[in-house]
Amino acid sequence: MTSKKNIIKLKTEPVVNFTLIGISSHENDYRLLWSINQQIGLSFSQDEYFVTECDKKFARFIHTDEDQHLVLISNRCDNGFLLEKHKNIDFVLKFEKQLNEEDKEQWLRDLKNTSLVSAAFIIPLNNKILQLLG
Repeated sequence: MTSKKNIIKLKTEPVVNFTLIGISSHENDYRLLWSINQQIGLSFSQDEYFVTECDKKFARFIHTDEDQHLVLISNRCDNGFLLEKHKNIDFVLKFEKQLNEEDKEQWLRDLKNTSLVSAAFIIPLNNKILQLLG
């Protein structure tokens, strides 16, 4: 008598604990940050560069208060893009928590109403983005 083995494969989704918004703006980072800080009431300040495994350096700015930790990273550097599939965006805004739909919509409205923001939209997360920014 032969025994039969049952193999069960579990498909697990990666834990996602952040939200990304792409921002398009034709302004320099310091002008955009000044505008966001003034019009939304945040206090972004410059942080150390975000450096990828390929040694690409991207400008990074942070805002922290009692409710949230936000990171704004330039999507462009001298030798490429942070998110190659999103070359149309200039900055990536990372929320260090997963936002609900209502909060996402409110942030998109606030950013789009900022005078120096041309466009803002949610960036769908994939495995590559999770590895890079997770």
